[in-house]
Amino acid sequence: MPKKVTMDTIAKKLGISKNTVSLALRGMSGISEATRKAIEDTAISMGYQYKSNAVKASNTRNLCLVIAKSTRDSIGFFSYIQLGIEDEARRNNLNTIIHYYDENDEVFGMPNCIKEGMISGIITLGRNSPKTIKSINSYNLPVIMVDNYFDNLPMDCILTDNHCGGYLATEYLIECGHTKIGFIGDVSLSVSFYDRYQGYTKALKEYNLEMNEGYSVLDKGLGNLSSEEVEKIISEVKSKEGLPTAYVCCNDAQAIVTMKAMKNMNISIPNKVSIIGFDDIETARNMTPELTTMKVEKELMGKIAVRKLLERIDGGTGIPQKVLLSASLVKRESVKQLISHNNS
Repeated sequence: MPKKVTMDTIAKKLGISKNTVSLALRGMSGISEATRKAIEDTAISMGYQYKSNAVKASNTRNLCLVIAKSTRDSIGFFSYIQLGIEDEARRNNLNTIIHYYDENDEVFGMPNCIKEGMISGIITLGRNSPKTIKSINSYNLPVIMVDNYFDNLPMDCILTDNHCGGYLATEYLIECGHTKIGFIGDVSLSVSFYDRYQGYTKALKEYNLEMNEGYSVLDKGLGNLSSEEVEKIISEVKSKEGLPTAYVCCNDAQAIVTMKAMKNMNISIPNKVSIIGFDDIETARNMTPELTTMKVEKELMGKIAVRKLLERIDGGTGIPQKVLLSASLVKRESVKQLISHNNS
């Protein structure tokens, strides 16, 4: 009895991956016409019978959105980027298949939709490990990273200009008369936080202000701690260095936790300590006082990611690009102006 011809059989004969064979036989993009023809001719000559339950790629294409569970659980930020991705994909006749994974797993579980060749391109959202990205890249599909990058991986990335945003947030506090300014946020947790911190340090240096590291909390994510633990951290800073007059926080979630802890400790905001966040999540407007922050164009990040992915799917070439979207200052009530500005 003759051996059944499979996609693996064709792949081995041509010395290519099963994924490439699957893309060609499904009529999907992402491979050259020469490779597609070689696969189709080989399949015919070997008597391969392909039965598809899927809609032909000429009518629809699929993108896989890869998200770590910790990113999914973030409050009020990544969900808006995801909304932008899904809206722009729908507008361009792209189906979005969402894959959540646990970043604590030793090996990244590749989604079946990618392994089975159902995908035209991939978007990763938020923090991923280099190992995960390298695994995804092994399928030779267009990949766009959103809100993350690696210095040693040349890839298309859609980012907020976090360095500039951190600088502008700090500069605003300085213009309001603050000279003792700290930073709150675990800078090792994400490249966004680290870049915002770098913008903060640049502003202090350019304005010739001393950077007292004792004011800052750089190794703990306060959002993951109990209110008692946060209050203890603030008390330690207060007892050792005395609190600064202002804080730049790595994001709004950290700023809100800090504000609540200080309120419990009878530290008035902004009269004693001014607070500025980053992201402009919805909760920022519901705080008392309302949180001053840096607005991130979250939905637009998602839309631009899809546009860049479509450009790559449709054969766009050229060097990988890091697209930076500016963050803008939103002045509210959590920052006190220590000096007055006369316009006369």
